[in-house]
Amino acid sequence: MLYLEGGILHYFHDIAKFMEKLFLMLKPHGQIILNDFHPFRKVMPINFYKSSVEDYFDTNTQNGDVAYKDFLDKGESEEFPNCSFRLYTISEILNSMIKSGFTIKEFNEHPSWTNEKLPGEFTVYAIK
Repeated sequence: MLYLEGGILHYFHDIAKFMEKLFLMLKPHGQIILNDFHPFRKVMPINFYKSSVEDYFDTNTQNGDVAYKDFLDKGESEEFPNCSFRLYTISEILNSMIKSGFTIKEFNEHPSWTNEKLPGEFTVYAIK
């Protein structure tokens, strides 16, 4: 079983290749549970994150702070370089899983931590 959570997909610039690697790691009938931040955050501030682009379908790589940089003291914070990331749409995520060979068994969206009327996270359960 593979369990991925906490907003990691945006650090991989080629989601198709990443999903292929995950698929190859599993034995037949292996399972994956993927929980990540909802792509809606690209255009709407949710879960304490500012929206970073105004185009949900933007495919450009972005540059920004390393996760949790704001929680470091000023000296440590200044030492961290920016990171690059790619924010995907929900269809890019699901289609990359399907194309890599996963069979999606369940897809759920969860409310934002800061506004229960907006999506904040999603969970995908799939098998090899």
